[in-house]
Amino acid sequence: MVKITLDEQSIDALVNYAKKHPDDLRDLIKIVGEEILSVLMERDMLDKGANLYREIQQSINYTYKE
Repeated sequence: MVKITLDEQSIDALVNYAKKHPDDLRDLIKIVGEEILSVLMERDMLDKGANLYREIQQSINYTYKE
């Protein structure tokens, strides 16, 4: 686990860096996005999403059936 703490000065420094180096920021966002997608595509996550979708669909159908 990584703990990140920021104060106002470090936030300002990050914003200034991002403004001056947009390509670096784009690369960072791309890397993070790819990691997020890999986690979401894991079988367990897909199964949980499918089960949740079915439960929501059944609940909606039951509500409108009544």
